[in-house]
Amino acid sequence: MKLMVYSHDAFGLGNIRRIVAICEYLLKALPDLSILVVSGSPALHQLRLPIGLDYIKLPCLGRDEAGTLGVRVLNTEVEETVQLRSHLHRTVAAHFQPDMLLVDKKPDGLKGELQATLDDLQRYRPQTRRVLLLRDILDSPEATVAQWQHHNYSAIAESHYDQVWIVGSPTFSMRRRRTSFPRRCGPRPGLPATCAGAAGSAAGRCVRPWG
Repeated sequence: MKLMVYSHDAFGLGNIRRIVAICEYLLKALPDLSILVVSGSPALHQLRLPIGLDYIKLPCLGRDEAGTLGVRVLNTEVEETVQLRSHLHRTVAAHFQPDMLLVDKKPDGLKGELQATLDDLQRYRPQTRRVLLLRDILDSPEATVAQWQHHNYSAIAESHYDQVWIVGSPTFSMRRRRTSFPRRCGPRPGLPATCAGAAGSAAGRCVRPWG
């Protein structure tokens, strides 16, 4: 079985680390699986990759802290680079002929770069299962709904995907017997417990310690 994975890679390390962890789990569960990740993440080659996973590196795009998208390395315009990445996606899908395409976060890819690939698979290789992968918490409900409406993501998901996978735990417990946390991490009697996350990498730099 062949799995092609599209990894959203415009900011930070959290997305690509999560994708590699998911791929590692799938490889353990399905010994005959081969995974090809397509990503522009500049950190992918620095991660410890499991046996059975290979990748194709795309030209880097990235967002600054203000959210502005730019080309990280090449002396090219954003739209030109998006078109190049889109062409690479189509070529990889056509030659790799995956049994499943797993798409991280954005239904049509960054700035729509995956739309042509989705159209090709739907038209010429309908047996390829198309799966959209979402985090359990993307943003506030209001912000997420507004973004999906603005980009028409719901219609794309309905027309081009067979399934939507939501990654996350349905429950969260601080109990040591479930989490194997060391004793020093356990709750203090009589005090409320709070769990705080600061994203996977650059997005958490502005978080300050509580005093």
